[in-house]
Amino acid sequence: MTFGRTLGTAPQLASNVGEDIRVHVDGHDISVLFNPVPSGGQVYMPKTCVVQLTFADTGVPSRRAAFAVLVRAAQDVLDVIRVTQPATGLAGALPSFERVNFRQNGKEQPLGFDWYLDHRPVAMILHAEDTQPHADDFRRLLLGEVNEDWDLDILISQARHYAQNNWDSNPALALFQAALVMETKMKRVLWRDTPGPLQASLQLIVPKKSSMKHDVLSLFSSIAQAFLDRSLKVERVALWDETRSVFDRRNEFAHQAKPVSHHEAERAVRCARRVGLWADNGAAQNYRH
Repeated sequence: MTFGRTLGTAPQLASNVGEDIRVHVDGHDISVLFNPVPSGGQVYMPKTCVVQLTFADTGVPSRRAAFAVLVRAAQDVLDVIRVTQPATGLAGALPSFERVNFRQNGKEQPLGFDWYLDHRPVAMILHAEDTQPHADDFRRLLLGEVNEDWDLDILISQARHYAQNNWDSNPALALFQAALVMETKMKRVLWRDTPGPLQASLQLIVPKKSSMKHDVLSLFSSIAQAFLDRSLKVERVALWDETRSVFDRRNEFAHQAKPVSHHEAERAVRCARRVGLWADNGAAQNYRH
């Protein structure tokens, strides 16, 4: 891994980290070597970091599993730096490897899988043609012809980015954003589509300038049923279950600090998009899905 342009501002480390740092954990050895070695003085700013994992066949079930251990170790190394020096990068983000080598009995061997495809920058992901922006998409945005939920489209796009297995990965933030988009989207649809005679009653239950006292899931069920004659709970049972799961996981992270996995974050983002489409009930969208 290279510090500086690739991983943010170069870190300033204590000179004793110039020594090969070694630990033994769960039956395998991990070593960390910063380069170049310190030449003396109070400020040590290495250019690269090499993380090495040594394991026996009986200690790690597969090379993919070994690579996963390597990723976690490298992320831990970077997080020690990023937590104390935020300008060096986002704490919790995946490491950006320049290369990964595998050696067996001292000889370099093929890794057996393409680690880069499983651990790639978002820029390298090839998107389907039907999701590629067309000229008219750019014109509509420049002309201001998108609907008022474009800000939520921006948020869910950010959530998709953070949910993916990329260098800026942040599953917990992705899940929080997905939950925020769902809640805000449903409130806006209620405020927009509730018939005029019922608007006053709606404002008492779902106020615009204060917190709602009802459980957030009621927005998609009993409240939507009362004011829009629609209910996610009734119409889309599977999607309703997914929605409940997203808010449950959000609360577990918020109140119990229970970690969020990439898989959970990706499911939350997909759920948010589907709930948004259900809430819009056929209304024109700002971009292709």
